[in-house]
Amino acid sequence: MDRRRFLLTSLAGALAAPLAPTNARAQVSKSVYRIGILSPGPPPHPDPLIAALRERGWVVGRNLLVEFRDTQGEPQRAEALAAELVDARVDVIVTDVTTTAMAARRATSIVPIVMITSGFPVEAGLAKSLARPGGNVTGMAGYAGGGAQFGKYVQLLRELVPSLRELGVLWGYAPPGYRMEQVAPATDELHRAARALNVNVRFWPTGSEGALVTALAAAADLPLDALFVTSGTIHGRAEIRSKIIEFVLRRRLPALTDFAGRFFAAGGAVLAYSADIKELAAGAARCIDQILRGAKPGDLPIEQPTKYALIVNLKTAKALGLTIPPSILARADQVIE
Repeated sequence: MDRRRFLLTSLAGALAAPLAPTNARAQVSKSVYRIGILSPGPPPHPDPLIAALRERGWVVGRNLLVEFRDTQGEPQRAEALAAELVDARVDVIVTDVTTTAMAARRATSIVPIVMITSGFPVEAGLAKSLARPGGNVTGMAGYAGGGAQFGKYVQLLRELVPSLRELGVLWGYAPPGYRMEQVAPATDELHRAARALNVNVRFWPTGSEGALVTALAAAADLPLDALFVTSGTIHGRAEIRSKIIEFVLRRRLPALTDFAGRFFAAGGAVLAYSADIKELAAGAARCIDQILRGAKPGDLPIEQPTKYALIVNLKTAKALGLTIPPSILARADQVIE
């Protein structure tokens, strides 16, 4: 938590002559634009985002310069690096999760902020409404409204483990990066769905490394049948990820995550059910494109994804001695052997 490195990766070396946008929309007034990506770790979305921007005529190294700032999951670093991007006079700040969007919003009310994904942006104070954000923040919201998606996670775990009675939840959307009242629609729906299925929830807010260590110690000897591990500010950090994966494998716990990122790919979960990354990136690129052509972010609706992917990690399932039900395999969008 005391590391003070930051990752600064420029995707452009020497800037060549600007390339005109490929579509017929209004010409831009500048030859080169700068966007800064503020992420709690090495960003999982840059390739789809850069590809989506290219489709709209924005080519890195020609008319676009991209800079990364890695907060390493630390709120104080997020604040400092957001301010650094503002001082660097970027034209748009792109954020990867709600916490980085909140840090960027605290750093500026002027520079446009585009969220690749976020959770409950209205409740977080980032927008007045999804339809008319009204400020300098827009983009994509993976979670919004009543949090119905979190009932789906409980249902999937019951389908994966029909005998499910004790469910552990490592809730990364927690202080200090998130306010609990901000994510109340999600936690309320999760508990409601669990009660309907007669499942007892052991719920641990794990918004810091200390909270995560305490949660794993508390869960060590509990009779858990499955685990739900959310995304969040710290769950993407390598040292945190390894702690959770070690716990899952030691306890042989079937786990589900709401984002098919590095935790899932490394074998931390059997199932991932999350918004389609390409759709999120395409939506963010659309907003960036409109802003660079003169639109105000407060006039651009915050959109929600329409595509969700169910991914099954058979390799992890085999390591746990778990058989995936045919009903889940039949619906899987991707199966990792």
